[in-house]
Amino acid sequence: MSSGGYEVDVTGGQGVQVGSGNTQTNIGVYAHRLPPPQSAGPGVVVHNLPRQSAVFLGRDLRVLADQLGGDDVGVVVGQAGAVHGLGGIGKSELVNHYAREYLSRYSLVWWITADNIENLNLGLAALTRRLHPVATLADAQAWALGWLQANTGWLLVLDNVEDVNDIADLLGVVGTNGQILVTTRRDLGAARWATLGLTPFRLGVLSRPASIDLLTRLTGRAEDREGADRLAEDLGDLPLALEQAAAYVSQHARMSFDDYRTLLSSQFARVASASGFGGKDDRAVSLVWTLTMSTITGKSPLAGQMMDVLAWLAPDDLPDEVLAPLADDPADIDDALALLASYSMLNQVDGMVSVHRLVQAVTRQSQEKAAEAAQLHATELLARALPNDPINNVRGWPRWSTLLPHIDALIAGLSSEHQNQLILRVGDRAATYRQLQGQTKAAIDQFELVLAHRLRIAGDEHRTTMVSRANRASAYREAGRLEEAIREFESVLAQSRRLRGQEHLDTLICRSNLASTYQAAGRLREAIPEFESALADSRRLLGEEHPDTLTLWNNLAGAYRTAGRLEEAIREFESVLTESRRLLGEEHPTTLIARINLAGTHHAAGRLEEAIRGLESVLADSRQWMGEDHPNTLSARNNLASAYQAAGRLEEAIREFESVLADRRRLLGEDHPSTLISRDNLAYAYKLAGRPES
Repeated sequence: MSSGGYEVDVTGGQGVQVGSGNTQTNIGVYAHRLPPPQSAGPGVVVHNLPRQSAVFLGRDLRVLADQLGGDDVGVVVGQAGAVHGLGGIGKSELVNHYAREYLSRYSLVWWITADNIENLNLGLAALTRRLHPVATLADAQAWALGWLQANTGWLLVLDNVEDVNDIADLLGVVGTNGQILVTTRRDLGAARWATLGLTPFRLGVLSRPASIDLLTRLTGRAEDREGADRLAEDLGDLPLALEQAAAYVSQHARMSFDDYRTLLSSQFARVASASGFGGKDDRAVSLVWTLTMSTITGKSPLAGQMMDVLAWLAPDDLPDEVLAPLADDPADIDDALALLASYSMLNQVDGMVSVHRLVQAVTRQSQEKAAEAAQLHATELLARALPNDPINNVRGWPRWSTLLPHIDALIAGLSSEHQNQLILRVGDRAATYRQLQGQTKAAIDQFELVLAHRLRIAGDEHRTTMVSRANRASAYREAGRLEEAIREFESVLAQSRRLRGQEHLDTLICRSNLASTYQAAGRLREAIPEFESALADSRRLLGEEHPDTLTLWNNLAGAYRTAGRLEEAIREFESVLTESRRLLGEEHPTTLIARINLAGTHHAAGRLEEAIRGLESVLADSRQWMGEDHPNTLSARNNLASAYQAAGRLEEAIREFESVLADRRRLLGEDHPSTLISRDNLAYAYKLAGRPES
């Protein structure tokens, strides 16, 4: 007898190995004692399908039907498929409904719970007992295999397969005679599915309309579709969780969908572990995934640690390289991700990792005392993954945009006592990025959240707290809330003078910020003296050549220009530019900004040829050194278009305005203040050109 496979055509007392690997059952079969395998009988469809749910929504059975082939009266034999996906996704229910819907295709449909080799053998024996009683369990198993080999037109369902090796031999012996459907949480990958001869079907969550219909029909509360929508969002459209929620709500007459959401938030462990009265507790969402994670962690502690981290981040689209520092060897990271994906605990597509939100919730609930360590790990990984300089590092903007939801989820998930300076620094940088992108309300909200935690952790007089107050004031200024910004800056400045002194660098920076806000509010009589005083102190304390001195000098020149003191502004900008070139070099952002400002002041003074030459030159350099999408480059392009327009070169102006508007829409969004300015500039240029219809 060959090793490792099912053997039915045997004589005497030879053993039959059922399964492979470390577990096998040797069966003594005496062929002369068994009746020959036989059919179930013409026109009779024998089946043992479990009870199906009366409400089945959001799934297309034709996908399975088309793959398996055949029609309502004939069957194409030798087809096999595997429906795989997250526990609770509805794999068994889908296959059950398929089998019942297309029952007429088959002469026999037999359902076997195949989570281990013993249950597989018992399922085969049960098939024999249904068709032809025999004396022993071993005889029954062998007879069932013989029947499946001798007949066609049957469907065998192997449900909840945990280890595919348990069924591999069975597939080889009988797989070409009928049709086999496997359900499993495991995703084995294309190569392994092909080796087994199984066509994989990955089952995802329900669509939102189907989720709403399921909740309202199971509860009889069709009038509250909006509440059902909110609950479906919280449950991630997972069928098992939706059914569990519907059972719980139905059993509490006064409970609404929103009441259940509140309970889910405040008492997650209670509702996640309850299947509803009359339900099976081993099918509650918490137990389904807790057992799976126990198996995974036993195989790879790193995979368990990885899931602990992922539980605190956003559910979708985390770049997998964020997880790289969890292990020294990248291959270990890949193996852990592959193991988690093979159990459908996460999806990994194009370098992005996604986890179902309820899997995250169950993982968090199971961490208990280990939660703080997992949160710290998540914080450290995000901090390491963030690009530097959210303002000027344009190449880092896409990464910032990708990581923002994960920063938000981590901060929101941390209790007050678990907030720390590292995550608050991450949150502060995220708010700065949002402010630059024109998301001023979101930036202010985040600055205020960071400030509240810093006040609690470090107190009102700590430097990080004062920085948070200044950052919030800056966001107020960007949002046009100038009076609030001025009050905040004045308060921070007074505190900085008291705690650190008039000559401290933080005090100088605060004075410059306050002066800039005075300028934005049109209070130039206060702005200019503050700039002049701060610049004098910076020259004395830091020196003429310090970068902060150059910044203050540039700001003072800008205030002169705003006040209409154009000749003074030009002289100051020229001096700033000369010093910046000497000290920092032609390519430094401060130098480029000084060149843009000088050209803009030439424009304001009516010196258009100088303005255009200066802007064309700085634009070429900014494109080369900073990139086409950098804010300084976009500002130079906008200013050049304005200069063209003032010089009567309207077609050139319109082309540049159109290009700038397109890029700002792409980079910043339709509602960013800079985008709105570009729209107005282009509209005015169209009007001047006699193109109001544009």
